[in-house]
Amino acid sequence: MPDPLDPFEPQDDSPPEPIDEEERAALLDDLADLAEFRAALEQRGFLGVVISCPDCEEDHFFGWSLLRENLEHILQHGEPRVHEPAFEPAVDHYVTWDYAKGFVDGVLEGEHEHGPLRDGWTSPAEAARRLRRALATRGLSEDEVAAVLSEGGLPAADPGDR
Repeated sequence: MPDPLDPFEPQDDSPPEPIDEEERAALLDDLADLAEFRAALEQRGFLGVVISCPDCEEDHFFGWSLLRENLEHILQHGEPRVHEPAFEPAVDHYVTWDYAKGFVDGVLEGEHEHGPLRDGWTSPAEAARRLRRALATRGLSEDEVAAVLSEGGLPAADPGDR
């Protein structure tokens, strides 16, 4: 007999709903994106992706392999695995999905427009310069631009201004 107080005991024995073709396509896209994120960011010391959980309102830290395995599990079984929070994760070594997507999109755009860069990737300083210019043209003040860059982990001051 299931223990109703056991948080790991499923409360509902009904099988999960199968995923539809749209969900399947989105998961396959996510797996492809994740492979690009890992190729671009792991060599720079990033360990994986942090995802804000709407259910528990906490950040969940997923290493590259763990997140890939979880996405594959959803494809096969229609639901995610139970995820234990990471014990004292190195939070500065994880990126959000949106950050990783923007980073890889910027790299691919740079390669498309200018050919491969010397080291194959856009530098954080160059990304900060481009973002600084884009935010300023949208009317943000210098202080607002600096705050956004700082929040994103990019250099807030243009090295050319020093």
